[in-house]
Amino acid sequence: MSVVGLISVKEPPSLNELVPPSLYRIARRYSYFFNLGRKKSFATAFPFLKPGIFVTSARALEWVEVVDVRTYKNKMIPAQILGYDIPSGIGVIQAEVPGSVPLAASQLTPREADLSWAICFPVALAGGKVEYLPESFHRGRISAAGLEGTNLVAFESLLRTDHTLEDGCLGGALLDQYGAAAGMVLDDPDPGINYALPVADLKAMVEVLAEKKKPQRPFFGIGLVAPDDRRRAKFHLPADVAIPLVAYLIAGSPAEKAGVQAGDLLTSVAGEKVVSVAGAGAQLLKAKPEGGSVYLKVQRQGKEISIAVSPVLRPLRIMLSPSDEIQEALQANLVEVSTGATSQQGLRVTDLVRGGRGEKEGYHEGDLILSVSGKGVRKLETFDAIVRDSNSHIFVQKSAAADDKPRLSSYRMLLSIKKAEGGEKDDRSYQNFFPDVFTAPVY
Repeated sequence: MSVVGLISVKEPPSLNELVPPSLYRIARRYSYFFNLGRKKSFATAFPFLKPGIFVTSARALEWVEVVDVRTYKNKMIPAQILGYDIPSGIGVIQAEVPGSVPLAASQLTPREADLSWAICFPVALAGGKVEYLPESFHRGRISAAGLEGTNLVAFESLLRTDHTLEDGCLGGALLDQYGAAAGMVLDDPDPGINYALPVADLKAMVEVLAEKKKPQRPFFGIGLVAPDDRRRAKFHLPADVAIPLVAYLIAGSPAEKAGVQAGDLLTSVAGEKVVSVAGAGAQLLKAKPEGGSVYLKVQRQGKEISIAVSPVLRPLRIMLSPSDEIQEALQANLVEVSTGATSQQGLRVTDLVRGGRGEKEGYHEGDLILSVSGKGVRKLETFDAIVRDSNSHIFVQKSAAADDKPRLSSYRMLLSIKKAEGGEKDDRSYQNFFPDVFTAPVY
């Protein structure tokens, strides 16, 4: 099979990237509290395209300094990182593994209930010790195709299978019933739920990364999603609306400057009608950076509007506005409350997705955010300004050409919350999920 285990040494960011400049001098005195040492991580890779080239998850290669591959005899072979691309989720390494043969790409169109196999090199982690387990074969079936909304990659049309995988299976091969590569394992968030990138999305990006080149993608700055109950409530959309929705815009982006607004429904790109996020995204990605205007048609309050947007080169790092980020991360809406008693003013948590990330983090419908970083907040615009000012070293605008290396994008804030149940106050720390943990669907 020639699938291999991936053992990497990750070098975490330095202390001055973890804290605002104003606190760096103080934090440096107590830096022994920070776990900044190197650490090992484990994933899987499989041969693809041509001999010596292995495909794995982009997240498995992020911040990596040294990488080796492990064969079925537990032989360690040094590897070289050729490149990785967080938006697509694809990473590429080179290693000389004797007998390695690239997997053939599946010619089948994945369908629900199709038989599939997940192949990977798992590890067992316990008490700080690592046990290398043998290559494992997991029989299962495809439970859905064309899925989006997982936040695993930016451009989503994913496969879902019913495999339950162990640690170390990230980046493993998903095979069809004939043993050809049907995709690459992206994540296994819950038992019996596994997401994979279809093989059709691998080839072009692997070719680019294998040449140590950077993808040259257009960037509009549009957060494009399929409407769900939360977004329909936020933008007052009818229950039957299903066409692509602009859920948010990236500050300073071409789309924002051109007049696209959050809540717009995208109906066509460059004259081509679109009915799904994947279809709209495919049309948007055909544009050339700095190649002139692309005409978008949107529905806004029942009217159709044509807007010319001139995409630029997609930057390496894309930061959502803090208020958009926290709503996407918690899977909830924030409603401004600026009238009535002062104690009842703030940002109210509404439309919390049942079983979603916010609920799991202990937030409840009706909770009221009173302040952020010790400053009262009643408007989303104020929330954004406070967080940006407190983390100016994070919210730095750089061109794609200048932003040529990964940088830490994590920031932490203290929220004062008035609980919906009981009315008592609760101070809690919040750290952003996007873009260091999740990848926003931004085109």
